[in-house]
Amino acid sequence: MLKKSNRLYKYVAVIAGLLILDILGVFAYFFELDYEKLFRYPLEGDIVSYVRARKQNIKAKDETFQMPQPINYYNYTFIHQRKCDVIESSSRPQLTILVKSALLNTQKRDAIRRTWGYEQRFSDVNVRRAFILGASVDQQLMADIAAEAHQYRDIIQADFIDSYYNNTIKTMMAIRWVMDHCHRGHYYLFVDDDYYVSLKNLLRFVAYPALYPENAMTLNSRWEYKAQNERLFAGFVFRSRPLRQKFSKWYVSLKEYPYNKWPPYVTAGAFVLSRDALVNLYYASQYTKHFRFDDIYLGLVALKANIPLTHCGQFYFRRPPYHGPESYRFIVASHGFNEPLELERIWNECRSANYA
Repeated sequence: MLKKSNRLYKYVAVIAGLLILDILGVFAYFFELDYEKLFRYPLEGDIVSYVRARKQNIKAKDETFQMPQPINYYNYTFIHQRKCDVIESSSRPQLTILVKSALLNTQKRDAIRRTWGYEQRFSDVNVRRAFILGASVDQQLMADIAAEAHQYRDIIQADFIDSYYNNTIKTMMAIRWVMDHCHRGHYYLFVDDDYYVSLKNLLRFVAYPALYPENAMTLNSRWEYKAQNERLFAGFVFRSRPLRQKFSKWYVSLKEYPYNKWPPYVTAGAFVLSRDALVNLYYASQYTKHFRFDDIYLGLVALKANIPLTHCGQFYFRRPPYHGPESYRFIVASHGFNEPLELERIWNECRSANYA
């Protein structure tokens, strides 16, 4: 009887051990495919040519060029939209700020309106701000958002459920709004509502991305030319692998993505796009299967559209220590500002020092 009990305990221990290893994702790593050799992601085809044809509104009339139907639309309905009212003159740059915000984060939105999202910050740059929101089944919350949209006229809200795993939808709806209403802008900053941003440093960066920060202290006057001809997709560029731990917020199964690496991607908390890069991403996304993590999805789309990623270490996904304005002299954007009053204090100090 004792031997049977010992044998049973061993079986239970083995099964428990296997389950733990499975939860930790150990087995999944053995079945991953080699990204460098085997990477494929729907839709297969000459995506660059499809994008070029869509931009030029070309329809294939012969058998030499077969353009498939798009496989991915984000056809949600806008509940609230803001006007873009772009300044047409190329002598005055247009920067559009698209802030991905959660419905309940009213105080964060107010702090952003008073600080780095203030539209009259510069006399020589036309800034437009919009907050991107999803929807809720809470009717009182939706009524509060409607009142906020009426008061500030800077809310873009669509009828998808606002949740973390719908961030790709939120980002793509923002891009769709740009294509429909604000495509004449020069540069577009996508940023979460828990970020510090220095618009002054952002403008310096987009003027000379390769030289920032040491030798980029003046703005560039060739905005129109750059925006139309430069495919800038910039931020903090990551190269990492999928997490297979089933308890992780970022768990990805082999069925979702079987490869051992992600394509290079820009962390989605803060990134900047030139007009040409945004337009190419928009059309390429229609031929790229949806993925629930927005930074990974945009990395997949950029890869298919042949858009290079520009790394800038001054886009911080982890907040650097603040030791006065000098410590934030070159920072373009930093994650980790959950307290609106703290954001206002630090931003105002940096603005007074001419760093924001």
